[in-house]
Amino acid sequence: MQMNDMKTYLYEDQFSERHDLTKVDKPSKILIIASTPRCGSHMLGHALQKTNSFGFPLEYTNPVNLSQWKKRFGKEDFEDVLTEIQAHRTSPNGVFGIKIHYTHIQQYGGFARLQEIFPEAYYVLLTRNDILKQAISLAIARRTGVWISGQKPVNENPEYQFQHIHKCLRELIIYNSSWRKTLRDNGCNYIEMNFDFVLKNIANSIQQIAKFMDVEVNSETIPTEQVTKKQGNNINSEWEKRFLLDYENDKIFLPIFHNKINFLRKIKAQMKTLIKV
Repeated sequence: MQMNDMKTYLYEDQFSERHDLTKVDKPSKILIIASTPRCGSHMLGHALQKTNSFGFPLEYTNPVNLSQWKKRFGKEDFEDVLTEIQAHRTSPNGVFGIKIHYTHIQQYGGFARLQEIFPEAYYVLLTRNDILKQAISLAIARRTGVWISGQKPVNENPEYQFQHIHKCLRELIIYNSSWRKTLRDNGCNYIEMNFDFVLKNIANSIQQIAKFMDVEVNSETIPTEQVTKKQGNNINSEWEKRFLLDYENDKIFLPIFHNKINFLRKIKAQMKTLIKV
């Protein structure tokens, strides 16, 4: 979720003590899901939590979430609160997991400081094949206020706007390429995983992450099916058709940002959107 979106729409369950684990002094391994809004990181984080081997990867340092953690622990200092979160959400095997959107890095004072706080972390860059669908999902979430399945919509009749979807599309392109460049330039230990594959191969994907981190996982705890509810509905497909029609008819010019993406092209009638960086 974005900073300006979370002001009203808070995922309350994340703060519940029922999700706390046996308190530890300090985690021995860190998993960072390098994410973008609506990339499927919520589902992956919950699937990993089911194994009891990766902590509970959530957006702990999203600015609005962080304000609630400060209240829970009665602390104001950023790093003090983060220390408390790690102490309460680290698995018995010593692994702490966290989701970080690219915009959250500023909370740490920059990526260099993030690396100091989470030394030798393992990064999983999570992306989606169809970034246009992701952009539409983001646009709808911003209009309705529904980020997590079960939330009551603030606006039940969101209005389609081509420019709003295009803005979301541009943001996601920039976030994805920025994550890749940042991880590569800083020599981070990372792998990139595609959520379309993860969704269809949950158990295999978790095993890949476990192998990447050299973490032992009880196979009986690994979920084999999606652990969160799918949110997409008819609005998503309707908005996609309208957006593609507007694009096809050249009603609105779409700028291509050459430094962030090589091209945005049509494939067959549906114009599948690809990103190559």
